[in-house]
Amino acid sequence: MQNLNVNKSLQELVENDYVLAHALYFFGVKFYEHKTVLLKEVLQTSDITEEQLKRKLKELHEEEFPGAEFFKFFEVDAIIEYLKHAHYLYIKEKLPYISRLIADLQDTDKLTHDLKLIFPYVMEDFIKHIYHEEDSLFYYVLKLHGASASTFNESVMLEVMSKYSIKRMAAHHENDDDEMKGIRDLTNNYTVDGMRDVHLKVVLKELQAFDQDLFIHARIENEVLFPKALELEAKVAKYVAESIKTY
Repeated sequence: MQNLNVNKSLQELVENDYVLAHALYFFGVKFYEHKTVLLKEVLQTSDITEEQLKRKLKELHEEEFPGAEFFKFFEVDAIIEYLKHAHYLYIKEKLPYISRLIADLQDTDKLTHDLKLIFPYVMEDFIKHIYHEEDSLFYYVLKLHGASASTFNESVMLEVMSKYSIKRMAAHHENDDDEMKGIRDLTNNYTVDGMRDVHLKVVLKELQAFDQDLFIHARIENEVLFPKALELEAKVAKYVAESIKTY
């Protein structure tokens, strides 16, 4: 993270650290509407202090997923709580910000035109995927976790387990795991070499960072949550079978 030089223009500063664009946006400043303005002038006219901006910039730089290995000793309920928090950040902060960046792009060439056309559909599909995941996978795993930790109603668990299958969900997840492939192909893997438009560079950098977040998110689910959930499912199925035998 760079030290902020208030005597430089927003364009110069954002060129060196694209995350500054997000920090400014948090305070209501779209850098691309003030490209040639010095940061000190923006701070004066926007009633933002340099310290406030630095704190937000630091917070955004530190907003990263731990690797999948970090979660191997966590219970499934804690993993799901973490993943749900990530979903919240995607829906409430990251996607709206990227969406606004793209909506405000000048429609000057095929890349900007296609991004403006395609991204709203990618965003809509991704949000649907998140809600479906929370309503099915997370719901079921938490039911299994609850049943493994305390007494449960056998008939209720049998009904729940007849509707869901961790193995089936895992297979579906593997096949439906790359929401950003179309954007990657469209942007040539987010290439900014030779690009002069700083606004478009920020868009591609943010899309790339989001894609990397999703990759780590998927690894946490595929390498940690699903294996733990499979073990839980087998454990609860055994409990249910043994409990029914006693009747």
